[in-house]
Amino acid sequence: MEALAPTRDNKIQQTYDPKSLQDKSKNKAAFCQDFGLKYDKKTALLCVGYPLTEENSIDLLKKAIEGLLEQNIAIALSGIGSPKYQDFFTDLAGKHPTRMVILSENEENKQKMFAASDIFINTSTKKDCLNQMEKAMTYGVVPVSLTNNNLMDYNGVKEEGNAFIYSKKSPWSLFSGVIRALENFKFPYDWKAIQVSAMEG
Repeated sequence: MEALAPTRDNKIQQTYDPKSLQDKSKNKAAFCQDFGLKYDKKTALLCVGYPLTEENSIDLLKKAIEGLLEQNIAIALSGIGSPKYQDFFTDLAGKHPTRMVILSENEENKQKMFAASDIFINTSTKKDCLNQMEKAMTYGVVPVSLTNNNLMDYNGVKEEGNAFIYSKKSPWSLFSGVIRALENFKFPYDWKAIQVSAMEG
């Protein structure tokens, strides 16, 4: 069975492809409205699409999240997790209700999340996490990820790449990867080229 893609996903607000990426913003607006996030096209929507567990090194995000929330971002998390992480992120979402949301675990929510999101945060090399990252990429979501052979770190000089790679398994390395992505997100033309590279693999 062919993998689902935003060109034929009937669960999202607006279908789109690499040539109509401007329509992706309609999904972001609808998602933010549906889940209580403040919508601003200049605010990057980050997502996590795998379980919040120690095995998935989610502690990297836990330690970096306060600094990330000082940036111009919103964040959506989907996945059942370990109680200590679920409690932590749920409490944090309660403190930032218009900037952070925890989604119930189902495929429709995840499809809507990927269709809306700008950046996928990957903290793990586990197969399930990588599969979710690859699915997100087909929706034009740009990964911030640990080193991975299937990804090319974005080079602004050459204008090549489909991801923002961080090489050390530390929260500060993750944080720097997100900051690099956010700096490029400010330039819509360049960002669209990175999204297309992500969608095309």
